[in-house]
Amino acid sequence: MTFRDLKVKDVFETPEYRKVMEQYAAKLLKYPGVKLLYKKSCGEIFDKVVATKMIPEEDAKKVETEINKLLGA
Repeated sequence: MTFRDLKVKDVFETPEYRKVMEQYAAKLLKYPGVKLLYKKSCGEIFDKVVATKMIPEEDAKKVETEINKLLGA
């Protein structure tokens, strides 16, 4: 399993993953509609947030890399 396969809910509710999000994509943690996205995969959502420029592509890649390290992927 990789970051892109994880559900948004798993990332937001797992303390280790949440710390990575706080470091690189804190804006997403404050997004009011995030609970509506809990069943979506991170790969799908991160492509959209980068495309809409909510977070820079560079930060999205850092989040993906750091969480993949935690997953051992």
